Amino acid sequence: MGILCLIYVGQLGNEMDHLDRCPLCGSKKLKYIEKINKNSLLKLYKNLTGSSYEHIIKSDITYQKCTECKLYFYNPLFVGDKNFYDDIQKFDWYYLDDKEEYRFASKLINSHHKVLDVGSGKGAFSKFVNKDNYLGLDFNQEAINKASLDGIKVKNEFIENFANDNSGIFDFVVSFQVLEHVKDPKSFLSSKILALKPGGKLIIAVPSEDSFLKFATNNAMNMPPHHVTRWTDHTLREIANIFDLKLIDVYHEQVQEIHIKWYYNIFLNHLFINNKLIDMSLIRKFINLFFHFISKWISKRHNNFPLPNGHTVVAIYEKK
Repeated sequence: MGILCLIYVGQLGNEMDHLDRCPLCGSKKLKYIEKINKNSLLKLYKNLTGSSYEHIIKSDITYQKCTECKLYFYNPLFVGDKNFYDDIQKFDWYYLDDKEEYRFASKLINSHHKVLDVGSGKGAFSKFVNKDNYLGLDFNQEAINKASLDGIKVKNEFIENFANDNSGIFDFVVSFQVLEHVKDPKSFLSSKILALKPGGKLIIAVPSEDSFLKFATNNAMNMPPHHVTRWTDHTLREIANIFDLKLIDVYHEQVQEIHIKWYYNIFLNHLFINNKLIDMSLIRKFINLFFHFISKWISKRHNNFPLPNGHTVVAIYEKK
C-alpha cells in the first residue's frame, strides 16, 4: 500500500455526514450489519500504536453492506491523516518489497508496456517491470526521495488531475492495497480508467472479504481510519458492470507464510465464538490466548493441512 492513499482519502477532510447511498454504485439499498463503539475502536488503536486518534474517530461508526453491488463499508468514512500513517508505517510488516500480488501482476506486463502505479510508495513494484516504462504516483515525500535514489520515477500528484492531463496513455494502471483506504472509490477508479488506453488493463489488489479476514475480530487495521471499505469477489465483478469494463480474472493468493499463524488463530476462534468487529470481553481474551498457542503449534506443521484463500485478491479488467 502506497502512502498516496492517505492524501486521496483525506482529500475531502473528515467532515463527511453519514452516507445515504453506496459510495461505489450509488444504490440506496443498504443493510445494517454492526455498530462500532467509538471508544472501543480508539482503544484498539491505542493498544496497537500507542497514539490517540480522537481527532479522526469522532463518533460511533456503522458497518453496512450495499445489497446491490455487495460492497461493505463503514459509515461515516473516517480516514487516516499523515500522523496516523506515520505511526502505522513504523511496523516492519506494513511495507513489503516482495508480494505474491506483484509477481502475479508482473506476469501480464511486457517490457514495452507503460505502467502507472497509483499509490506506489517508493515504487517497489517497479522492480518487477521495466523501470523505464514505469511511473508511480504518491504524496509521501520520503517515499518519493527513496524512489529517486533508486532511479524510479514517482510523481507527487492526484490521480484525478494526472488522468485529466494524461488520458489514454498507459497500457496498465495498477494499485496494490490502496482502494480499501479510499473515501471516494468511484472517482478514484474512474480516474484510473481514464488514464488507460483502449484495450489497456486495470489491476487492483485489495484485502479479500472472501477470505479468513472477514472472521477477524479486533482487527483494527481492517477498520477505520485505516480501511474504510471491504471488497468481495461479487463487488470486484460489479466494477466491470459499473465502469463498462471487461473482467479478465479474479485471482486469490493462498494464505502466505507471514499470515499462517494468524489464519489458524482466526479459524479456531471462529469455531468457538461468533465473530464481531470488536469484542473485548474476558471470554474472547481467554479463547484468543488459548488458541494463540494452538495455532503456533499448527502453523509449524501447516504443510499437512490445506490452505484457503489468503489475505489478497487481485482483479484484472480491460478497458473497452
